[in-house]
Amino acid sequence: MPLHLVTPIDRAQDALADSDRLDLPVKGWRSHAADLCYIVLRGSTFLASSYLMALGLPLLFFLLISGGDAGVFFAHLANISDRFLGAEQGRQIGFLDEFKFVLIGVATLVVVWRLPRFINDLERELSGEKL
Repeated sequence: MPLHLVTPIDRAQDALADSDRLDLPVKGWRSHAADLCYIVLRGSTFLASSYLMALGLPLLFFLLISGGDAGVFFAHLANISDRFLGAEQGRQIGFLDEFKFVLIGVATLVVVWRLPRFINDLERELSGEKL
């Protein structure tokens, strides 16, 4: 007597052949947890990339005012660092506070600018649509 193994995949194929419709199971808590984990991971990579973009904008600014010349670029950086180190402590703290304020503002603008596309991509990926 030959052994014939019937797997769940075989049973599913037979069920599909018998009835030409596919009943999708109700989403359970695992599916919701998986979606939540996916959203958290995608959101964290979105925020990380947005903050890296915001941190790169001052670099881009200094490259633009130096005309792309590395010597002039580092001369600008040396000028800023010499003036920062030569200033009194109160002025250094004030400069750092203003710099933090501007950097957070720029990061917020980058996030707001990228957010609609991120939400549309996330919605499309969670619904199972393909490009």
